[in-house]
Amino acid sequence: MTPDIKIRTLTGAAIKTYIPSIVKVRQEVLKEYPYLRVGHAEEDTKYFRQLSQSKDAIAVLVFDGPKIIGVSTGIPLEQQLSHLQKPFLENSLDPADYYYFGVCALLKNYRGRGIAHHFFDLREDHVKHLKRFNKICLSSVVRPKNHHRKPKDYNSLESFWKKRGYVEKQDLITHLNWCEIDEKAPSPKPLMFWVKEVS
Repeated sequence: MTPDIKIRTLTGAAIKTYIPSIVKVRQEVLKEYPYLRVGHAEEDTKYFRQLSQSKDAIAVLVFDGPKIIGVSTGIPLEQQLSHLQKPFLENSLDPADYYYFGVCALLKNYRGRGIAHHFFDLREDHVKHLKRFNKICLSSVVRPKNHHRKPKDYNSLESFWKKRGYVEKQDLITHLNWCEIDEKAPSPKPLMFWVKEVS
């Protein structure tokens, strides 16, 4: 990383100040494949305001000078959307045992510099510090391998997650609604969870 790139970790209410920038970066990145998401600033702002109300929530921010160019977040799964908790409850798994890694977004020009490892290192350290979670989970949208909008240079993060100890759980799948590029209205998208034991 260059000297201008700085990483800062915030928890709970300290996140509030940066919500507009967090929303902006997240919307920019989620336009890309595989999410192809058309963002709504008001809805996203509400989500991050709720996240910042949790004292156990974390946001890892990456700055290039004064500008935020990357963000990753986390919050206990039991404080997340009911749709994200649903597959765990259906499999008799207690959401209180899991800490959920949510948004992980980095602007395209800054990728390939090892920043993603900082995103995970800092959030995993935070979870261990809390000392009450057995597992960490994250979710990824499921797309067909021959999806028509998949770029030729697309690099899946699955191998990265596997190297860090995350295991895909094909029995833990939920659906979230969002409006995709070319869609006139939101439709349900399948999300599959990956889980890592807290050591």
